[in-house]
Amino acid sequence: MDLQTALQTAMKGEIEGRELYTAAAEKTADSKAKQVFQMLADEEQKHYDALVRMAEDLARAKELTMPQFEAPARFEDAESPIFTREFKEKVSDFDMSALSIGVKLELESEKFYREMADQAQEEGIKELFLKLADWEHGHYEYLQSQIGFLESYYTKKYSMFRF
Repeated sequence: MDLQTALQTAMKGEIEGRELYTAAAEKTADSKAKQVFQMLADEEQKHYDALVRMAEDLARAKELTMPQFEAPARFEDAESPIFTREFKEKVSDFDMSALSIGVKLELESEKFYREMADQAQEEGIKELFLKLADWEHGHYEYLQSQIGFLESYYTKKYSMFRF
């Protein structure tokens, strides 16, 4: 895959992530989740903006400027990185679906970025794709830990046999 196509594919993935997290921020009833989902949407937008600038430079045959990203966000609450503890007993189908879809998007993005890093000829481009892959892996870990935190409550809520 050439670099222009790789950048376009990456931009599409960032838009999908941004839209998912924006919708999740708007729909969730949990204040902490709103904040975290919006932060994830903002991070995806920053990635998108950087990829657009790179694609524009490439189209104009200019030297590519490697973006400088801030460190990925960290969540202080290790038990529940996204939702408040009080929310676990009210977890909705939408919240669990958003988390599940987010996990899949983040894994797809990480895999894509690692593949592009392997194919990259220039060290700076390789480094960029690896940085994006690591960033997406961090998002995956946050979302996966949240699913683990909520899963027992969610499963119990929909279980036919409540013990």
